[in-house]
Amino acid sequence: MTKYAFLFGNHPTLSLAELLSFLTNHKIIFGKYQLLNDILIIDIQRSPSNIAQLHHQLGGIIKVLLIKAEFRGKIFELEKILTPEKLIKEFFAQKDKKINFGISVYSEPDPTYAELNWLNNFAYNIKRKLKDTYSIRYVEDRSMRLSSVQVERNQLIDTGAEIALIRNNDTYLVGRTLSVQDYQAYSERDWDKPSPDAKSGMLPPKLAQMLLNLTRSNRTQTIYDPFCGSGVVLQEAALLGLDVYGSDISEDAVKNTINNLDWFLKLKKLPKINLQTHIKEADATHIKWERLNTTETAIITEPYLGPPLKRILFGRDAEQISRDLGQLYYQFFVNLKKNFSSIKRIGMVFPIFKTRDGLRYVEILDEITKLGYTPKQVLPLESIKKDPSVSKRGGFLYSRPDQLVLRELFVFEKK
Repeated sequence: MTKYAFLFGNHPTLSLAELLSFLTNHKIIFGKYQLLNDILIIDIQRSPSNIAQLHHQLGGIIKVLLIKAEFRGKIFELEKILTPEKLIKEFFAQKDKKINFGISVYSEPDPTYAELNWLNNFAYNIKRKLKDTYSIRYVEDRSMRLSSVQVERNQLIDTGAEIALIRNNDTYLVGRTLSVQDYQAYSERDWDKPSPDAKSGMLPPKLAQMLLNLTRSNRTQTIYDPFCGSGVVLQEAALLGLDVYGSDISEDAVKNTINNLDWFLKLKKLPKINLQTHIKEADATHIKWERLNTTETAIITEPYLGPPLKRILFGRDAEQISRDLGQLYYQFFVNLKKNFSSIKRIGMVFPIFKTRDGLRYVEILDEITKLGYTPKQVLPLESIKKDPSVSKRGGFLYSRPDQLVLRELFVFEKK
């Protein structure tokens, strides 16, 4: 097996669940893993090139590193590990053109000023020793922690290397960055589509991707979104090579989804789909679609989350909205049991409302469970018991600090 490090985004627990689900779904063999703050160290039975190629399918992973060495002691021992000769031979991507390299340090607590100063001098010494033979440039950052944008814009992966140090107590892991998250591609998919729908809310493509990876099994071939909105879930599913179907009670939403998917399929040069037969106007609480009622179909959806909010709600207002949404969601599951009984997995977003009296949940999990749909335990209970990014009911939380409505993610399995 080969040792890798995965750097998580702003929702590390959700990212961990996504990654482990993804590896299991793709039948990728992995060994024991260790979580160091927001970094997962894990042995995987796949080549570095293959892992780098798979990265674009993971919404919660910022960087993927290949671990090349390990040592105990102080950071100053690094000069014995990373000699100029070893960098040229094992780390730098090429040496015929200009080499760009940088160093990032992931440590808790943060490196001291003396350590950062030494690392900076170490990097410049490397440059000095190699400049007579190679055209070389050191990409410097004061914090010694390069962002994905810096790595991408300076072409470190293709022309040289981002060297990463990960400290675990008195042990250091030395890695080379294999890939970084394609921030431009996500931005394009999020903001450049021809028919956005900001009024009813826009599911971030990263979150749609994460929910897909959490929910689908290795048998899943088709994704159905019965609250398709502007089609974000469907575009991300199509990008993964899955067959996609959607419906929405809103005629405008159906038109937006068709328009956006047509644009997206052309943008990514994906196989054409007869969108008029794959997307239709329908009420999610009554729809029957026989061709989708198979064990190879999974439902991934963010339903209507309530009216747009401009201020924090009073408790009684949030209670009324939650009650109305609960009735909608319950009837949706009643219809699933009646008309989609073969579908075994449902990934779904629930809203949690911030109110002046605290958080208000949509309290229908017990009723859904009685219908035969049980929330899946994605991560071990002991690892998430006191995790603030997991709700009191076991749902993964996804939000920004300024949001009035939090997203709560569940994966339901039909008994």
